Amino acid sequence: MANRPLARIGSRFVHLIRRHQRSAGVTAGAAVIVVGIVVVLGPLSWWVAGDTVGDLHGKDRADALNAVRQTLLAAFAGASVLLGLAYTARTYQLSRRGQVTERFSRAVGQLASDKLAERLGGVYGLEHVMTESPQEHTTVVGVLSAFIRENARRTDSPSLRTGSDEDRLPRAVPARGTEPSADIRAAVEVLARRPQRDEARRIDLRSAQLVGLSLRSFDFHAPPRLSRALLTWADLCGADLRGADLSGVILTGADLRHARLARACLDQALMADADLRGALLSDATHTGC
Repeated sequence: MANRPLARIGSRFVHLIRRHQRSAGVTAGAAVIVVGIVVVLGPLSWWVAGDTVGDLHGKDRADALNAVRQTLLAAFAGASVLLGLAYTARTYQLSRRGQVTERFSRAVGQLASDKLAERLGGVYGLEHVMTESPQEHTTVVGVLSAFIRENARRTDSPSLRTGSDEDRLPRAVPARGTEPSADIRAAVEVLARRPQRDEARRIDLRSAQLVGLSLRSFDFHAPPRLSRALLTWADLCGADLRGADLSGVILTGADLRHARLARACLDQALMADADLRGALLSDATHTGC
C-alpha cells in the first residue's frame, strides 16, 4: 500500500518527461522551418537573384526580388511535401514490415501449441503472411514443410529400415477413411494453393505420412499444386489426388497403393521404386515421367 503513492509519482514523472520530449520535438521542428524560411527569404533569395536584380533600383528591385522569393518558397514547399511523402511511405513500409514479422512470429508460436485449434490458426496465419508478403514466401513454405515432416513422419520409411525380415514384410493397406490429422491436412492444402511465384527450392515432404490425403482439383479454385515437391519415401497410400498438379515431383520409393491419380499431371515426375499397385491413373498425363 505504501508503494502506491511512489508508483503514482513515478508514473506522473514519466508522463511529464514524455510530454516534454514531444514538446521539444515539435519546437525543434518549428525552429527548423523558421530558419529555412529565413534563409530562403534572405541570403538564398539574393544569391539566386544575382547581379541582374542587384543592379535594379527602387520598386523594380523589390518586385524582382519578391518574384524570386515566391519562386523559391514554392520550390521549398514542394520539396517539403515530397520529403514528407517519402518519410510517410518509409514509415508505412517499416510499420507494415513490423506487423508482418509480428504476425509471422505469433503464427509460428501457435504451431507449437498442444491445442489443435491454435495449430490450425498458426497454419492459416502463415498462409496470410505468405499471400501478403512475397518476401516471406520461401520462409513460410519451409516452416510449413518442416511442420508436416516433424508431425507426420513415416516410421517405416525405407531410409529407416534396418534390413531385418520384419522390415521387408508387405505393409497392410490402411483402413478406408484413414487420413492425416486436421492440422497436417490444412498445412498441405496451404502449400497446394500457395501463390504462383518463382521458387529456388523444392517443397521438402520426404518420408511424410500422408495416408488418405485428399487434394482433389474440384475442391480448389485452381488445381492443387505440389509441383517439384520432394516426396521421396512419402506414404500416400489411398490418397485422392485427382486433377492435382504433380509435375516434376520426386516420388522415389513413395507408397501410392490405391491412390487415385485420375487426370493428375505427372509430367517429368520421378517415380523410381514407387509402389503403384491398385493406383488409378486414368487420363493422367505423364510426359517424361
